[in-house]
Amino acid sequence: MKDQLAEELLAKVMGWKSPHDFVEYGLPLQLIATYKYDEYQQFSPGMRFIESLAQWLGQFETIDQRRTALKFVRDRLVFISSAELNHLVSISYPDHIRPFLLSKAASESGLMKWHREKVASSKEFRARERRCLFLGLSDGSHTDVLRRSNPNLQNEQVRQSHELSDERVQDLKAELTKDLAKIYGRDPSPQEAAFRSVVLLDDFSASGLSYIRQKPDGSAAGKVGKFLTSLQDRSKPLFNLFTDQGLEVILVLYMATQTAEQILSDNLAKMCAVRGYESKVLIVQRFPESQRIRRGTVPEFDLLIDSHYDNENESSSTALGGTDLKYGFAGGGLPLILSHNAPNNSLGLLWAESSKMRPLFPRVTRHKDI
Repeated sequence: MKDQLAEELLAKVMGWKSPHDFVEYGLPLQLIATYKYDEYQQFSPGMRFIESLAQWLGQFETIDQRRTALKFVRDRLVFISSAELNHLVSISYPDHIRPFLLSKAASESGLMKWHREKVASSKEFRARERRCLFLGLSDGSHTDVLRRSNPNLQNEQVRQSHELSDERVQDLKAELTKDLAKIYGRDPSPQEAAFRSVVLLDDFSASGLSYIRQKPDGSAAGKVGKFLTSLQDRSKPLFNLFTDQGLEVILVLYMATQTAEQILSDNLAKMCAVRGYESKVLIVQRFPESQRIRRGTVPEFDLLIDSHYDNENESSSTALGGTDLKYGFAGGGLPLILSHNAPNNSLGLLWAESSKMRPLFPRVTRHKDI
């Protein structure tokens, strides 16, 4: 009954007069909603996509505006489901991280890197794999999925957070030393009994600015920037966890734009170079630039954005992007929604909520001005 009422509301908002109109325009949306959109985790209890869509469309004054908005949703919206994201998480190690470690091990052991089986069974690779620590940068890192999908990794080397207590650091070192003794057939040296690679995991980046950037005073900012700083702070637990000779810092994002990939690669390389670290950015699924919405890409949708935008969602945090939120943080221009939340780099009209704006996909904001 609730679904029927939502369908009737959508038909009323869109001015559909016959069942044929709903079959042509509404039924495909109903099907994709059942398959994907209804699983959006930030809908209020009892809310589903068709109902949210009808209410979102209702904020536009004319039928032509509503048709423009509906066409945008049908033709441009990209929704990443939980199943799709979990798939990206599960292949991140075997398809991206492991080949990097195999190549490094082959070079160090004198084996040809295309002799994958020989390299994989070598003592050098087994030690390298164990000396790799996986740390989540947020709850979007899905370390539980990564761990279950890759049973060859030890539970102890996959951690949900990059912020580790001194007690946890000591446990990690003890477990690493014990496992390396089995691999080497002897007690590892103090230098060997330290992690050689750190893999920082997260789900998505559109601009790269929230991960690593440099402040005007030269200090590092962003989650990754602060992490790199903590590695060289003797008062921090992390100081004694990693090797001080050629540490490899590997940033893995399950999804990212090409712009973010370039910015992250450049900034990470610069900050790692001055610290004597090697850097690598690995993107499991790239979001192509062709899918970005810039001003002029869809002129009729630009008019909706301009006429219905409200700056109430802007804050000191969003100001770091250098733009308003019409086209998202830092002008990201993404028509993208993730099943657990809407990125703030996506078009503001899709997620921003205020006294003047109703969101299609309500967003939970992490950083708010008080």
